[in-house]
Amino acid sequence: MKGILGIITLCMIILLSGEAYADEPIKTTYSGSLHNVQFDGKWTFNAEWKGTSEVKMYDGADNLVLRIAHMDGFFYILIDYLTDTTYHHIADMAIVCFDGFDTSTMADESDWCYTVSRESGNGHTLRGGSPLYQTSHFNLVKNHPDFVAHGGTSDESDRYVLTPHAAYEFRIPIEQIGFQDEYGFFIQVFDGNDVKTYPKEFSGKFPQKIPSPAKWGKLISPDHSISDWLKSISSK
Repeated sequence: MKGILGIITLCMIILLSGEAYADEPIKTTYSGSLHNVQFDGKWTFNAEWKGTSEVKMYDGADNLVLRIAHMDGFFYILIDYLTDTTYHHIADMAIVCFDGFDTSTMADESDWCYTVSRESGNGHTLRGGSPLYQTSHFNLVKNHPDFVAHGGTSDESDRYVLTPHAAYEFRIPIEQIGFQDEYGFFIQVFDGNDVKTYPKEFSGKFPQKIPSPAKWGKLISPDHSISDWLKSISSK
């Protein structure tokens, strides 16, 4: 119970406003090869995430790789923090956020964040729309029954490095955030007191703020495969 309360408290602390400019949009597409993904917080086998888009968010001393694709109405996301080789209980975690691109500058009900701590299979869901400034207008809400998140330690099967390091896996139901081909997008990854983000301008030391959704980066589907998938299902 103390561990869960600690995670929730950490989520609430970081849900504050900030300002910066977005990096280049992240591109995603459909993949039909994700049925074998095992949500255990690591590369279970070398080709596990092969069918996903690869985004090298950071290189050098801080090496962070994002793998992302969608299949059958879900976003599949792997955050592979290659240089986070030290485990910090509760303080190692990842947050992935989506915005439906409305006109609001504060978090509203079109804004969703999903979080999980390292060495945990218990993810949490946050939704905008709270009247409280202290939480940056986010509420902790019940998880979608098909939402999956797992933080862990990736090692000998990792596609990039074999040294044990932090990794976070998510399966996020697109129906919850809305089927469209462009989203506001934000990622925040904690290595103890060090915080890495997309967009990069929000990186720093804990506690680092989650910015207004109007300042997030973008996730786009250039081939319109998200909306096309919905059309294909709707026509059946």
